[in-house]
Amino acid sequence: NAAGGMAPCSAAGSSGWQSPEGDSQRSWEFVVQGQHDSEQQQDFAPKIVSCYPDDAVQKALRKGVACVCSRGRRLDRSVPNQDDFVAARHTLVHGGHIALYGVFDGHGPAGHHCAAFARGAIPESLFGQRTLLLRPEDTLREAFRQTQANLLRQPFDTEHSGTTAALALVLNLPAPQSDEATTAQSGEAWLFVAHVGDSRAILASHRGGDASAFTVTALTKDHRPDDAEEAERVRQHGGEIRKLRENSGAARVFAKGQDRPALALTRTLGASAAMECGVTAEPDVSAYRLRPGIDVLLVLGTDGLFEFCSNTNAAGQILKEGATEASLGSLCRASRRQWAQSSYNETVDDITAIAAVLPPDSADSEN
Repeated sequence: NAAGGMAPCSAAGSSGWQSPEGDSQRSWEFVVQGQHDSEQQQDFAPKIVSCYPDDAVQKALRKGVACVCSRGRRLDRSVPNQDDFVAARHTLVHGGHIALYGVFDGHGPAGHHCAAFARGAIPESLFGQRTLLLRPEDTLREAFRQTQANLLRQPFDTEHSGTTAALALVLNLPAPQSDEATTAQSGEAWLFVAHVGDSRAILASHRGGDASAFTVTALTKDHRPDDAEEAERVRQHGGEIRKLRENSGAARVFAKGQDRPALALTRTLGASAAMECGVTAEPDVSAYRLRPGIDVLLVLGTDGLFEFCSNTNAAGQILKEGATEASLGSLCRASRRQWAQSSYNETVDDITAIAAVLPPDSADSEN
């Protein structure tokens, strides 16, 4: 496709959470998610995706949701795309809808397996808990806890491999039926964000009456050793923050007095070897009451996108060009060029991005 970010849909995968059968409370509009490809991939190859229903990508685009996920360029050509993603939305039985967007960036030898596992397990846990609509923040925390516990039981490496996860849950709730006469109270929309690692979620909002003026809110902070709060938390739990080499390189997390695990993240799923030195799988969780017509765009991305693209530039380009695969694709190509120019051997990170236009009316589940 024009974006070079997603291969054509295959049949929906086996994740139990996405199946609409036997679930009278929910009507799935679309589920689009990554799928691991065991074949060796070309540089910048789009990720294979699984879809429910078959035209889920088109249905998502009609709702203002676009996704791209592409492999980078590595010296070892056998390393697959270690990024993954999910975008899903369903209507609620009394109107309104729930949408879930997630991006994952695997690291370590089995990082792609960790990312794929989290991409399936977190939604399965979320939608399997009856508390989702009542206590979304607690439900997100429990989903991360369950996913980490189950991930560490998998047969692939989870000692030195792991994955970031940035999740955004949009609850678009209709007004109670008894309030139908008061159209001013047209329901409400909430955004809940949970993340570990350095994948990001950002929110773009119109400012004043000028359609071209906007502000961008960072919904996540990068869980890296150069963040003062994260560094202090790591130290309090027995870890050390040091440069990889004495005079150069980014800060890493180490066990006291040792040269391992040298992790570039302070929070991650998996990576059990790093848990003894202050690294945690516990997410930061936050909640936002959305303002219809003001809060207009949600963007999620891995550091492949955001390492060289500012939050403001990313949001501005999508607001200007629309939430399409083409606009996301051009953003990703610009990031790719920056990666190649900044790398001494022209390696480029995997890149994943999701853009979701937020409904202008919180009671309207058609947008």
